[in-house]
Amino acid sequence: MWKRIAWQRLSLGALSLGTLGLLGCPAGSQLSLSQSPDPTMMPVVQSEGTETAIAEQPPQPVEFAVCGEIPDWERLSLAEQTAALTQQPRYGEAITSEPLKSLFDKFWQQSVISFTTYGLSARTEPIYLSGVWTGIDAMENCYEGDRPEAINQGELAELWLIGHQVVDITWADEAYQVTVDTTTTGLQFVQFDRLETGETLPLVVIESDGGQVAVASGDW
Repeated sequence: MWKRIAWQRLSLGALSLGTLGLLGCPAGSQLSLSQSPDPTMMPVVQSEGTETAIAEQPPQPVEFAVCGEIPDWERLSLAEQTAALTQQPRYGEAITSEPLKSLFDKFWQQSVISFTTYGLSARTEPIYLSGVWTGIDAMENCYEGDRPEAINQGELAELWLIGHQVVDITWADEAYQVTVDTTTTGLQFVQFDRLETGETLPLVVIESDGGQVAVASGDW
């Protein structure tokens, strides 16, 4: 099962920092006659008319796996991040000018990044500009075997959680409801089964105290 599987961390291999630096941009059961119907699933007659409404379905659990994590990971300061990117031939001083500046702001300011596609070179900007590059070793297991193919075929989606830990994922109201705990440190890579085939991922991330967390898409 996918849910809550902690994967063993290995060395980075193909997704090493040096390699990235050289890459280019880019159900239910049938009710028998002998069974008593569940009153929560029966049509309800409205008090002010003859229209009926069907009770809402309960949230459906979604299988997920934490394929990589670093509990004590911390993001660099903005000054340290900017200096490090400036030293990279890929970015240099262009990191402070458009169009890179807006892309940098997009990934740096968000603590949840989602993906429905996978490509090694296409992961480069999200990895570097979000600051996740300092914890890159932890994501290797996320792309072993047929996982990249499953992502690109729409079978899996992926989340990067910065300063948050996944608690649960459910499908409700035509969207994935991801519940997270806020933490002072930590980096998690989470993959979960997709139950839809939309071009964009219908996703809501909610903290345990009820606050909603903004999500940046890392897809190209």
